[in-house]
Amino acid sequence: AKNIEAQLQSFITQTHLPDELVVSDDDSTDSTVAKIEAFAKYAPFPVIIVRNRKNLGYAGNFNVALEKTMGDIIFLSDQDDVWYPNKIAHMLGQAKQNPDYLIYMNDAELTDGNLNSVNLTKYGQIKSSGLPDESFVMGCCCAIRRELLDFSLPIPSGLKSHDNWLVEIADGLSAKLVVREVLQYYRR
Repeated sequence: AKNIEAQLQSFITQTHLPDELVVSDDDSTDSTVAKIEAFAKYAPFPVIIVRNRKNLGYAGNFNVALEKTMGDIIFLSDQDDVWYPNKIAHMLGQAKQNPDYLIYMNDAELTDGNLNSVNLTKYGQIKSSGLPDESFVMGCCCAIRRELLDFSLPIPSGLKSHDNWLVEIADGLSAKLVVREVLQYYRR
């Protein structure tokens, strides 16, 4: 609940608005759902809220949300992300220019809890460490083609992470494009 409003506001300030927003609440006990319901009343796009009856865990919760999406390109986001206004438009442009990929991953500016930059980016950290692009696995930076979801869902139960599952499949198919532009803040 602490950061959800900033995240939601970053969706409505996009230069290309989302077609829909699917939120899966994993049985939270704070005011998260109330804040999302209030947002849904004025959002300029449909907001679908799914409330899990029990906590499914990280991967299970994302699986629920992904199965409810309808779009051709699906963006993942965590509750504390804040997107730059051009994120959707830029990533959709990348998908149009590079149609043979299944996942498109943008870079993220690392910040503290108050969105103060720590002068690092996630992809920059990976490259400065000498790691390959396959080491870049962050669900919140992903735009995913429907085709990947069609053959990778449901996420197998027992997996701790949805993003590793999806990104590793795309990597295995040589179908991940790293977009080096920083298009969001990532709280740490």
